[in-house]
Amino acid sequence: MNATQLAELARNGSAESTGELVSALTDLFCRAPDDERERVSLVFGDIVLRVLDRLECAARSALSQRIADDDGAPKDLLKALGADQDLDVAAPVLEQGRGLSDQDFAEIAEGAPASHLLVLSQRKAIKPVLTRVLAQRGEPQVLHALTRNHSAVIGVDSFDLLVARARKDMELQQALSERVDLPESSAERLVPFLSRELAQRIKDLNVNEVLVKAIAERAAREVEIQLREFNGAKSKTEQLIDAAVAGSVPIDTAVVAFADKDRAFELGQLLARTVDWPDNVVVPLVFREDDMPILFLCRLGGVSDEAYMRIVRMRAKRMRLSSSASSEAMRKYGDLTEEAARVAFKAMAQKMKLPAKA
Repeated sequence: MNATQLAELARNGSAESTGELVSALTDLFCRAPDDERERVSLVFGDIVLRVLDRLECAARSALSQRIADDDGAPKDLLKALGADQDLDVAAPVLEQGRGLSDQDFAEIAEGAPASHLLVLSQRKAIKPVLTRVLAQRGEPQVLHALTRNHSAVIGVDSFDLLVARARKDMELQQALSERVDLPESSAERLVPFLSRELAQRIKDLNVNEVLVKAIAERAAREVEIQLREFNGAKSKTEQLIDAAVAGSVPIDTAVVAFADKDRAFELGQLLARTVDWPDNVVVPLVFREDDMPILFLCRLGGVSDEAYMRIVRMRAKRMRLSSSASSEAMRKYGDLTEEAARVAFKAMAQKMKLPAKA
């Protein structure tokens, strides 16, 4: 069957001849020798595009599967198949298509349904021109897949879009925290959305240095703001801290006063003064999920079990801890000796490059 006969079949347009036409053309294209392939491809693409909308889904799907990974396939035909609303037809091109660029896939993505975007988000080494469209149009499942596709190159503007859409999406926050290519500016925007638990996990794992730094800097800024507000004038609170550190007032008196009034910042200041550490290091420890550092500081500062119970109550209220978690915290404090606390404190101080005078 020559090109003239194939064109006549296309003009005929009968339902019976359409499948035969496409099958014959596909065979012609796939078997064409290298020196004729370009010419055959032009005829193949031109004629099949004319009848594509008359093909049943099964026939379109079979066509897509045969030519999807052929980099010599007609570009316009590949784009038409990739944009097909039926995923069975589009998927082979979206997954395997080598004859289309990321710009071509981005154009397809502009009008594609969510199912198609999900397939595109999982392609290897996709470029910013495509990731931008996916970040703009994708539903949560697409955003999660895109962010977890670590071969995808995501531009700064797309990261900012993902961060904005992560405000109430903890799974997306987690996925973003695992991106070591997260820009500093995007990391700074992400930090305010993170739960206390996720922020602590990120710090403990210490895999994403950019995000760990952003978390630390935000905590330091918050403490500095409180310090500026607090240092405006000498207050009774400061006098109480001074007296407790000097020993003229029992430290338990100050601890109970601060804990009962939910004054975590002042409690952190007091503990910082007892070990000569900066306030912006100790204050965040008061509500850290891992309570071991605060246990060490309190035991070294001479805080009694009864006074520490007030701290546990404050933490439980603010962090919504269960009664069993509170009981466990008191058990650990009761078992902690001053000597064990001192050894652990020195190791912690060495790790953080801070003085260990306690």
